[in-house]
Amino acid sequence: MKALFYPAWDRLEIRDVPEPSPKAGEVLLKVLAVGICGSELHGFKIHAPRRTPPLIMGHEFSGEVLALGPGVSGYRVGDVVAVNSTISCGVCDACVEGDPHVCPTAEVYGTKRPGAFAERVAAPASTIMPMPENVTPVQASLMEPLGNGVHAWSMIRRRFPESVVIFGAGAIGLFTLQVARAAGAGRLAVVDVSPARLDVAKRLGADRTLNARTEDVQAGIRDFTRGRGADVAVDAVGAASTRDLAVKAVRKGCECVWLGLHDDATTVGGLDIVLGEKAICGSFAVRPRDLRAALDLLGAGKIALDSWVRTFPLTAGVDVFTQLVTAPPDDYIKAVLVPA
Repeated sequence: MKALFYPAWDRLEIRDVPEPSPKAGEVLLKVLAVGICGSELHGFKIHAPRRTPPLIMGHEFSGEVLALGPGVSGYRVGDVVAVNSTISCGVCDACVEGDPHVCPTAEVYGTKRPGAFAERVAAPASTIMPMPENVTPVQASLMEPLGNGVHAWSMIRRRFPESVVIFGAGAIGLFTLQVARAAGAGRLAVVDVSPARLDVAKRLGADRTLNARTEDVQAGIRDFTRGRGADVAVDAVGAASTRDLAVKAVRKGCECVWLGLHDDATTVGGLDIVLGEKAICGSFAVRPRDLRAALDLLGAGKIALDSWVRTFPLTAGVDVFTQLVTAPPDDYIKAVLVPA
């Protein structure tokens, strides 16, 4: 079978690889659509040890069941499914309590095991989910990044915030923007450095956009919130500077969610947090219920993709991946590969 293969640092190629066989508890899937995640682009660029070649990456995908391994029930050959990218143990405290995304031994497709940048992939049956009939395979492949936005929003205590500021207009930021709008947020501002991405954010419902390269972000937020500060800020970048700005953006007694993972070390004003009783919440990956909510939002037509998501054949994967790493295009933000 064909696969977008990562044979060594800084190299990608389309290669014929052996077809996987489902082990006990697994299914064999024909990959119908697979998204290229920002974490894969970043990991490729910095030689992240989490994705050490040789490897087949790809963890955001949907598929069709081709075969069932021993012990699998509840699915049939021909079923079209969405896939949870996280493979957890199912028995630890976190898994039992409904938080398998923070399972201590969890792994992700395309890290320790082959991912879905291929025509077929073996998948633990515990990670596959029935796909609603009104959700397409391409939409279902975006369930996981959309679920990240759902999960981040679930962390917020204030149910109907009047003003929300989102830092980052990449895929996660744009999904969070649409989740916030669907969940009843009043007014939404988006901060980024790309005019093209800010234009997309505006089309998707942002009431105000701020270019951090050309505008005073803090002054813009004060103007947007009429001097009060935001009720909620979401950092979908993960840079030390955007985390600090997210804390500064919210008014006293309010909260921000840190979602991005770009940097580790971060300095924020301790007095601002303590005296302002500001809350910071980390948000990582997704719970299964976040994924179900993501599929529901997609099926209900609440999530727009047409203006910023583009599909490509798997055979174009090397060129598409390389462009996203070296010179991200202005005419789309998210790429989805579709095997023939």
